Amino acid sequence: MQFSTVDISLLNGLHNHLIPHSVPVLQFISDTTTIISITLVVLILLLALVKRSKPLLMQFFMLVTVLLLVAMVTQGLKALIVRDRPFTTYPYIEKLSSGGDSSFPSGHTLEAFAMAAAMSLLFSRKKTVIPVYVWAILVAYSRMALGVHYPSDVLAGMLIGTLIGWVVPWGFRRMGIGKIHDRI
Repeated sequence: MQFSTVDISLLNGLHNHLIPHSVPVLQFISDTTTIISITLVVLILLLALVKRSKPLLMQFFMLVTVLLLVAMVTQGLKALIVRDRPFTTYPYIEKLSSGGDSSFPSGHTLEAFAMAAAMSLLFSRKKTVIPVYVWAILVAYSRMALGVHYPSDVLAGMLIGTLIGWVVPWGFRRMGIGKIHDRI
């Protein structure tokens, strides 16, 4: 069985076996990606200002850097790797959400996993780590279930996003700027 056959078979299974009436919830989850990312960044900034905490301020800058790198990498990859959306190629996949240009990688998933990875490194408490990863997983699932991404698009988004979320704090630390873990 070829990789593309597995990819479309998985997508078909996820997309065509949705929980009844779940589409509005999945669309909402998908639509929250950038809102939640920016809200997390703003909350860290507000905490840094209220607590007058230089470590929190550095973590704010790390998260801003993560989001900027996510935008550049996502747009760069979409420009380099042009892949039609599944609903364009396969008539039995219905477009249930917005999907822009190239399908590869899933930008929503890449952003959510980059934020989850960075947040888990910067703020290692379970009450922070578990919710951001649950959110990231739900975003990833929603993109496939809504028919706008293949599983391989989502997997690439997960891997690349996680890499960005780890590399940015590591890079700041290597430059002697900021610390990795904090408690919030």
